Amino acid sequence: MSSILINNLGAQIQKQCCNYFLFRRRSPWTLVCGLLLFAVGLISLFTGHVVSDLEWYSHRLVHRTWYYKKISLCLMQCRIEFIMLRLTYGNQSFQTFIMVAAIEALILHSLGHSVESSSSRLSPVRERLSKGYLLIATSGGLNQQRTGITDAVVVARILNATLVVPELDHQSYWKDESDFLNIFDVDWFISYLAKDVPIVKRVPEKVMRSMDKPPYTMRVPRKSEPDYYLEQVLPILMRRRVLQLTKFDYRLANDLDEDLQKLRCRVNYHALRFTKPIRNLGQRLVTRMRKMAKRFIAVHLRFEPDMLAFSGCYYGGGDKERHELGEIRKRWETLPESSPDEERTRGKCPLTPHEVGLLLRALDFDNNTYLYVASGEIYGGEETLRPLKELFPNFYTKEMLAGEELKPLLPFSSRLAAIDYIVCDESDVFVTNNNGNMAKILAGRR
Repeated sequence: MSSILINNLGAQIQKQCCNYFLFRRRSPWTLVCGLLLFAVGLISLFTGHVVSDLEWYSHRLVHRTWYYKKISLCLMQCRIEFIMLRLTYGNQSFQTFIMVAAIEALILHSLGHSVESSSSRLSPVRERLSKGYLLIATSGGLNQQRTGITDAVVVARILNATLVVPELDHQSYWKDESDFLNIFDVDWFISYLAKDVPIVKRVPEKVMRSMDKPPYTMRVPRKSEPDYYLEQVLPILMRRRVLQLTKFDYRLANDLDEDLQKLRCRVNYHALRFTKPIRNLGQRLVTRMRKMAKRFIAVHLRFEPDMLAFSGCYYGGGDKERHELGEIRKRWETLPESSPDEERTRGKCPLTPHEVGLLLRALDFDNNTYLYVASGEIYGGEETLRPLKELFPNFYTKEMLAGEELKPLLPFSSRLAAIDYIVCDESDVFVTNNNGNMAKILAGRR
């Protein structure tokens, strides 16, 4: 419909130009021809008949900033041309100017509303028209995988692909066997993002049976730009129809087009909703904290053995600590050698529980303050936690608050982390000893 209206308006512009030629013989040929060429060029620019709608859609999505600049320049030139025409031929050219204003309004309407509006979403590609099916294997703990899932949706958008519900990591340090549907509300995830990306629970059997080879597997470099996906990943996806991206963590650049950044936020803070049992248990723990105190502080204490090993820091535990953390560190083959002293000088070492307690006291929180401590297995156990408990005796954890209710979740670290996430999100003050994935996600949400 937009193309028909533009063509009709373009024809009227040409007719107006011919009228000027017939009734104003003073009109120079060059001006008339120039106006005709401009009208044709304007129509061609916005009908997009040179490339297919889908290919143009991808290009527009990735290079939207450039696209807006080009349109702004074109509209500016359009206005200048007809202002000059009016100055030359008087008010009779004003009708033509009005028609150009109508074209401008139609063009801007077709681009959608302001990018600040949630209605600026581009229409998703339907599953049957998508380039193929994208399989994602995430990596790491719950919040690292959450970041990977968020980026997976954006990559599917860039590629015009149908996303298969991501596969969670069962092989990392935590050995959690939870699947996506055990942690997140999968039906909500699919329906909420239906206006952005087509998502299915599995590749259709018909597609799998029609494939000559199993799905192609690849790992993209970290922080890859959208252009990399379009140039290196898209051709493989189109050729093989089903493609799996493995160890999908931080595989997409941070600085993206504004629409893609908005999609990231919609996924992370709206589409990724925990299952109802997890949400209910998390809210019960919040209620129990509120019954004891009107306000409480949530402390995300990342002081587990894997965290300390990964950091390369030293905490005074002698040869025993060096050996234990050194053995864990060997699991990451790509980690470079580091100096504990240099890491601490650079401020890269997670604070100890005692240091967190001193920090809170320095911020004028007294020993009547209630703490909810979100953590896994603390390295050093109760001995490590004792200084913090002495500073803040009103010390609570999910294990202390939930009791028997938590037992079914104990073998699943990611589900336990989801409970901590909910309580930390509802707290009055949130403090962390390490600027990790959960801290960053919660900071954005809060």
